[in-house]
Amino acid sequence: MQCKQQISQDSIKQSENNYTLHTAMITLALIGTVVLLEVFAFYKYMTANHGVFKKMGIEHPPTSWFFGNFNLAIKYGVFEAQKIFYNKYKDKKVYGWYDSRKPVMVVRDLDMIKDIFVKNFASFTDRYTLFDFNPPFRDNLLNLRGEHWKHVRNIVTPTFSSGRIKKMTSHIHKNTKVFLENIQQMYETGQEVELRDLSAAFTLDVIASTGFGLEINTLKNPKNKFATEAQKVINPNPVLFTFVLFIPELSKFFSTLGFPIVPQKSMVYFAQVVDQIIEERKRDGLNGKVNDFLDLLMNAEKEEEQMEQRELTRSELHAQALLFIFAGFDTTATVLSFTLFFLAMNPEVLKKAQQEVDAKCGQGLPNYDTAQALTYLDMCINESIRVASPAIFINRRCVQDTYIQGIHIPKDMIILIPICAIHSDPEIYSDPDKFDPERFNSENKATRHPYAHLPFGQGPRNCIGMRLALLELKIALAALLQKFSPVPCSKSVYPIKLSKVQPRAQDGLWVKFEQRMK
Repeated sequence: MQCKQQISQDSIKQSENNYTLHTAMITLALIGTVVLLEVFAFYKYMTANHGVFKKMGIEHPPTSWFFGNFNLAIKYGVFEAQKIFYNKYKDKKVYGWYDSRKPVMVVRDLDMIKDIFVKNFASFTDRYTLFDFNPPFRDNLLNLRGEHWKHVRNIVTPTFSSGRIKKMTSHIHKNTKVFLENIQQMYETGQEVELRDLSAAFTLDVIASTGFGLEINTLKNPKNKFATEAQKVINPNPVLFTFVLFIPELSKFFSTLGFPIVPQKSMVYFAQVVDQIIEERKRDGLNGKVNDFLDLLMNAEKEEEQMEQRELTRSELHAQALLFIFAGFDTTATVLSFTLFFLAMNPEVLKKAQQEVDAKCGQGLPNYDTAQALTYLDMCINESIRVASPAIFINRRCVQDTYIQGIHIPKDMIILIPICAIHSDPEIYSDPDKFDPERFNSENKATRHPYAHLPFGQGPRNCIGMRLALLELKIALAALLQKFSPVPCSKSVYPIKLSKVQPRAQDGLWVKFEQRMK
């Protein structure tokens, strides 16, 4: 009897074990099925748009299901990949490119580019922005679209008129004097200088002064609050940036969770700086007397309840003030550092630039008018931008179905203008890696397509701060060349090897300064 009971209990246990195992297997099978379905759904999501260009009859590089064509940018570097495929499709007006899952039409035909920027601008009024910006940066000119962009642009544009920029010259002069004092110290100590860091500090000081009337002296105090927060704004979180690069829709998701690509604390800091300056100027009766960017924006500001007057809201003012830092800092510093380096590596060009500065500026700091007369220095700046462009590309978003040069461009298609590749095209610029300012003399310019050089874009959505940036560059360069000569040092590496991701020199831009003997 006991034996039978034991057998019965063993049978029950065996049945329970079998049931548990069976249940576990079913559960695992269900989990596996769900995982496979999710993987398949993700695969379909990532590849859903990968047939767009084939349907349009437009050639493109072979795609990876996850990366699209971005694996090629990782493999070769952003700059080199752009040049490789620009040259591969040189008999085409356009070619396709997939930024992960997003189709991008790359336009290499210069007449098409002109039509997109100017003639057919109504179909390409918007830029494509990768990030979902939180307030107070959301309403900046780069991010705005349609009528909202037009409204803000019309208000902000007069801020950069020649007359108003002329009034900002005193701010640039003040910081240029400090810039020269630092270079004097570097000369006296025989210091070898990395130009990127030096140029970034000077540029940020000019931005703080011309933008907000602040003297932050980053050249002597690089860890000041304004400088550290500005660095955070222009250097987004690398992990979040990578995710958003492949799946742009994640930008809004991360922002909702409180993890914006651009640190919220930094944006709030600058908004608070702006508010504090505004209140102090109103209190002290200084509004309209400081002659900086914020001063001019204040005249266009209004309170929210007066919307019918269609002037700037405080939120829009915050956004443009932040953009003044975001757009003016890194790009101008890049051009200044590369131009100085190219001058150091090309002594004949340096000599000619110094002769022009001596003839047209004398011993004093260049003013607005003399800066405009520095044509050879202008040629040097343009050639520096061509060889080492601070912008890799320009983009536009097609807002309505249209045809350009017989090519159909559907609504919402992202258009990319490959600036670096155009600037390096040997059919436009012979020996393109050579630094040769004579490419930009009046005779040579007349032989080229006007859209073969796009340092600031073209058309209604070009760079609004172009004239201020050029004035800053010319004054700084001319003032430096009056007193010093940048020359090669033991750390100089030339020709330059560009970074794979950013417009930076892999080995840095190292020179030393020698004092001129007149």
